[in-house]
Amino acid sequence: MQRIAFPSVVVVQTIVPDYRERFYALLRDRLGSRLLLLAGGEDFAPALMPSESVEYVRVTNHFVFGRRFLWQSGALRPALRAEVAVLVLNPRIVTVWAILGLRRLRGRRTVLWGHAWPRQGRSSRSDVVRHLLRRLADTLVVYMDAEVRELRERMPKADVVAAPNALYLESEIAPAMPARARDFVCVGRLVPAKKVELLLEAFAIAVERLPADVRLVYVGDGPLRASLEARATDLGIRDRVVFLGHLGDIDDLRSAYAEAIASVSPGYVGLSLIQSIGFGVPMLAAREEPHAPEIAAAVEGESVRFFPSDSPHALASLLVAMAKERQSWLSRRAEISRFARETHSVENMVESFVSALRLRDEGLLAPRAQESARRARQNAVR
Repeated sequence: MQRIAFPSVVVVQTIVPDYRERFYALLRDRLGSRLLLLAGGEDFAPALMPSESVEYVRVTNHFVFGRRFLWQSGALRPALRAEVAVLVLNPRIVTVWAILGLRRLRGRRTVLWGHAWPRQGRSSRSDVVRHLLRRLADTLVVYMDAEVRELRERMPKADVVAAPNALYLESEIAPAMPARARDFVCVGRLVPAKKVELLLEAFAIAVERLPADVRLVYVGDGPLRASLEARATDLGIRDRVVFLGHLGDIDDLRSAYAEAIASVSPGYVGLSLIQSIGFGVPMLAAREEPHAPEIAAAVEGESVRFFPSDSPHALASLLVAMAKERQSWLSRRAEISRFARETHSVENMVESFVSALRLRDEGLLAPRAQESARRARQNAVR
C-alpha cells in the first residue's frame, strides 16, 4: 500500500462503483484535501465493477467463508487516525467492527453509511446483529427519509441523516425525449435476484399482442446473459430481444431510455428506479419483493405501475397495456423527471452527507456545505 497522509475525513468503501463517480467528485470538491477515500477492487457481488476514474487509495479485500465476510487490509490505520471515519453499514465487513470498537475507545466520531435494514426487511432475524452495529455509531447515514423515520422509532436518540441516493447532477437529470418509444428496458446486473428470466418469459407471452416494433432491451451484464440469449432463441423471439451490455456513460444510457416505453424491474428495485424516473421513464415493478429503500420514491400510477410478483402472465398483460398507452406516458416525461431532479440529485446527496460528518471546522467547507451543516445542527436540537 502506498504511503499516505491522514486527512480529517476517511471514507472506507468495499469498492467504488462507477455509479458513484459524480458523488465522489463533488464530495472532493466540498472537502478538498480533507478527504481520503479507501476502497478495494472487488465487491461481495463479483459482477459489480469498480470505477476507473475516481481517485482513491486501494486496500486489499479478503473474502472468507464462501464470500460471506470481508476483511480489508490497509484500512485500519488511516481510519483510526481520522477526525471522522465513514464506514459501510454492513455487519459482514469484519473491519467495520474493529474500527468502530477501537474508535469508540479513543472517543472519535464514526459514521455508518448504508441501508438501514437487511435486504429481508426490518423484521428480519439478522437485524439483531445489524442493530448492534448501528448502536456503536455516532451517526447513521441512510438513503431515504422513510428509513430515518423507521430508525428513530427503533432508536429515538440516534443521530440519523438521510442522504438521498442519487446518480446524476441536477443539470443532467432531464427527460430523455425520443424520436420514437418502442422498447421495454431492463437495466441492471443479469443475476437471479433481478428475476430477469421472468421478464423474458413475460415478453414471449405478450409478443403476439405487441406492435411489431416493440422490443425487449437488457442493459447490463452478468452470469445469466448467455442463458437469456439461448432462451430467447428457443422462444423464437431472439430478433425482438437486444442485449446492450453494461452502459456506464450517461449519454449511452440516455439513448437507451429515450427509446423506452417503460423500464421493467421484475425482481427487487433499487437505484434503477431513481435512474429511470430521472430520465422521465416510468417503471413496471413487481409488488411483493424485498425492495431497496429507493422504492419509497415510487408513486403508483404516476411514475410506477406494479404487477404481482412471479407472474409472467400479469407482467405480459401490463406490457401490452403500456404499449397501447405509450403516447400518454411520453407526454408525462418532464413531470416524472422533475420529481427526481428536485429530490435525488448528487448535489442534495453530497450536502446531506457532509452535514452528517459534523466537522469541527466548518469554515473550510464550501458555503452550501456550511449551510447544510448548520441546518443539521438546528434539526438535531429540535
